[in-house]
Amino acid sequence: MAIIKIGDDYADADFALLCRHLKLLDVEVSQVNAAIASSRDPESDGLCDAGEYFIGHGFVAIQRYLTATRTGLCVGLPDAFNVPPMLQGGLSLVAAINAAANYWKHVEEWIETLDKSDDADLKGSALKTLQRIETVTPWEEYTCANLLAALLDGQALELSHLLPAIAEWRHNLIAGLFPCRLPR
Repeated sequence: MAIIKIGDDYADADFALLCRHLKLLDVEVSQVNAAIASSRDPESDGLCDAGEYFIGHGFVAIQRYLTATRTGLCVGLPDAFNVPPMLQGGLSLVAAINAAANYWKHVEEWIETLDKSDDADLKGSALKTLQRIETVTPWEEYTCANLLAALLDGQALELSHLLPAIAEWRHNLIAGLFPCRLPR
């Protein structure tokens, strides 16, 4: 991972690939949203599940970028999660996205755990992930789509609308490492 600062911008190949990937997913999400708008029963038609699928994978792609960036800059996970932009409630955008990615990857395991016993509780990282998500949106049907909608605050439901905030996080992360001089 190499990030080079050029003027007020960055040469960041991983970010460019993330942009391309999210725009491809946005094509699918937009098609699903159009189908939802014209469906009499989008849930029974499987459209809501399809939207959740593409949005969940978008969060995982962003998580991969966040991890590559922070590890490439030798920044630990807790420090990276405290870098703005921040959401209401004090959670950072990247912590919310990371939680969404972990949720998407592991929710079936969690449901299996909860279904095994009436007194089963989620613990550890599963519980922490859900607590982070619930600072933004409830854990219910279509959690990834609901979280994306909350993060976008009225913008069209497209993953690529998160890119400016992710770029802001990258800038803030680098600026925190090099407060007097940013890398060239």
